[in-house]
Amino acid sequence: MRKMGKMGKMGKMKEYFLPPLLLLPLLTLPLATYAHSYPVTKQLKQSVNIPKKGLPGRRENGGTRRESCMSGELPQLALLLPPTNIGLTSAAYPRFFWYTPKNTAQKVKFTLHKVDETGQRTLVYNTTFQPSRASGVTSLALPSQRIPPLAINQPYQWSVSLICDPQDTSPNSVISVYGWVERVAVSNNVESTLKQLSPRERISVYAEQGLWFDVVSTLADLRACNSSDTTLLATWVSVVKQTALFKAEAIARSALPKGRSPNSPFCKSVVHPKPQPPPRNNTKIANSKF
Repeated sequence: MRKMGKMGKMGKMKEYFLPPLLLLPLLTLPLATYAHSYPVTKQLKQSVNIPKKGLPGRRENGGTRRESCMSGELPQLALLLPPTNIGLTSAAYPRFFWYTPKNTAQKVKFTLHKVDETGQRTLVYNTTFQPSRASGVTSLALPSQRIPPLAINQPYQWSVSLICDPQDTSPNSVISVYGWVERVAVSNNVESTLKQLSPRERISVYAEQGLWFDVVSTLADLRACNSSDTTLLATWVSVVKQTALFKAEAIARSALPKGRSPNSPFCKSVVHPKPQPPPRNNTKIANSKF
């Protein structure tokens, strides 16, 4: 794998691109399609049909750098991606997930590049922000107001970097991981079926179609709205364990991003509150819980 740049005296972060010959198989990644109505069941599918073809990547970094700004029981930065290093999505603006360890980093940098058949990279989006000091899963959604939608059948490389000290030029100051995302089109039949399903029911369809990002994002949102749902937790743990990351189950059981409010329309569409008894004497009950 060739490198376009490496850590130099100015502390420039590593950048990578893919050799042209390795990109060609990606354009024919298999995506399951259905000619008939999709059989929807109430049981959640516990795994995603991951395409066998993959791309070079570095999904996790850490665990051995005592001098770095990562600490805690699991001092590693890790992307929630399959072992193939690439996840498929049907979304024009997908949501990205990664595990952030306990840290004292000054910044987090997220970068998305478009990569063509020759390995040429074009910057699509980048942003920096302050990380949470506590460990947990972090997520970031692409801003639809600022960038064009992801092109279909076009590979994109995304990376996350923990910047311990912007003034430090040593390799230990920047911890980086990178992987891939590709948007694909689903059949008209599957698209029509998805529109008729609840978010919970869509998970099994996404999983059968191999849509990794759609599964992870929907599960994360459902868990944020239904934190006590043991079935959702078991499904989330099972999917995250498919990453085969170091201590994947511990990552799956760590704190989730607060990306959804329990009062959001999404949550209202998936939460089924218990029936409440009729009010007595028009008295309002404060602090009631469903």
